[in-house]
Amino acid sequence: MSLLSLLSIARSALFVHQRAMSVTGHNVANASVPGYHRQRLDVHAAPALWTPTGMLGRGVDAGPVLRTRDTLLDSAYRRAAGDHGYSSTSYDVLSRVEAAFGEPSDHGVASAFDALFGAFRALAADPNGPATRMGVRDAATAFAARVRALDGELGALAQDTIARARGQVAEVNALARQVADLNARILAASGPLGGAPDLEDARDRALDQLATLVGGRVLERPDGSMSVLAGDTMLVDAGIAQQLEVRAGGGGFSIGRVGDAGTVRLDGGSLGALAALGTSIPARRTELDTFVRTVVTEVNAIHFNGCTPTGVLWQNFFDPAGVTAATIALAPGIAAGPDNIAAGSPGSPGDGAIAARIAALADGPLASLGGRTLRSLYADLATSVGSDVARAADDEAADAALANHADEQRASLFGVSVDEEMVALIAQQQAYAAAARLVRTADEMIQELLKVV
Repeated sequence: MSLLSLLSIARSALFVHQRAMSVTGHNVANASVPGYHRQRLDVHAAPALWTPTGMLGRGVDAGPVLRTRDTLLDSAYRRAAGDHGYSSTSYDVLSRVEAAFGEPSDHGVASAFDALFGAFRALAADPNGPATRMGVRDAATAFAARVRALDGELGALAQDTIARARGQVAEVNALARQVADLNARILAASGPLGGAPDLEDARDRALDQLATLVGGRVLERPDGSMSVLAGDTMLVDAGIAQQLEVRAGGGGFSIGRVGDAGTVRLDGGSLGALAALGTSIPARRTELDTFVRTVVTEVNAIHFNGCTPTGVLWQNFFDPAGVTAATIALAPGIAAGPDNIAAGSPGSPGDGAIAARIAALADGPLASLGGRTLRSLYADLATSVGSDVARAADDEAADAALANHADEQRASLFGVSVDEEMVALIAQQQAYAAAARLVRTADEMIQELLKVV
């Protein structure tokens, strides 16, 4: 080996270990940065030189800077993050639905329902009493007001869900464009062999956020780009990003792709949960409307055949035009005065028979409900809301644990340990010092040879 070859080997070692120390310093500087992957320099022996006397080493060479990562752990985390985004959003919104119903309580619809039919029972016992008549009108007014308030809260929650979905769609569109842009920049900077780890970290952070919002899968292409499959839609493919939009209608809303009439069916993420809840909340309002329509229709059917204390017949108790939760109201005559309440039978206005029949509606089986009662109809509605919340709470707790575990596993692999980096830095420093010593040795040998000449 010539002295110049020895200097060349020392030179390669100096440059490579200096670069390795730079990478280690970059790791230490970013040790607390969320989503940062530990980097390492690909160091390997330089190609040997073939000589008549055999192969001679040519020192050390360095390839690209690579990230420490595991695609399986990334996939596991994003799958768990998508599930947690779905369950946590479902739990949040359903908890607000449960709070709107407020059952069981002294201020909910069930309490107002009991008060109304309890007032009719009292009226049946004292058909001509001013206090019992006033009690029926006040209880009915309170019942109608509470039902309207519940419907208003559910309507406001439905609108808030749409607004929240629009905000998340805007966020998804921005992240999709960011991933597509980073795909192009990474390919331009490094190609399939890597070498742009900080850009790849930025892309991974965007992909993690997308997973929380839309679930889906991330597909790694052979050229190093990433594609995102959200539900049944390819959201990002290399440098192309699709844009989503919210479409209101049909009593709820749906998610679509801009320029495409079809509907995007998301299978996870918080946006997927909002899309599902966008139809379930209107469905709850429809069930509430069914309850109100049955109450109004059944009470009016009996009251219309009753007689007031002054002998007036054929009056409705509720306004027959208000058969939804948003429009329920007392009939004008009843609202004008409690003396217009028909408590007795025609010809016997003081017998209280009509009031007793109305009071029995609360727990009597109704043909219009297939044998169910008014009380069970509303109780089933309130119970199903509570069951949905309990199930969502269980799912949220389980998914949160899985997502945290997956995140911890991933962090244990690619996270930066300052202690380990310090040990690596000492080894690199010693290697650099040895290379510098080799340069001095080669220089001394050359100087001795020059003296001889």
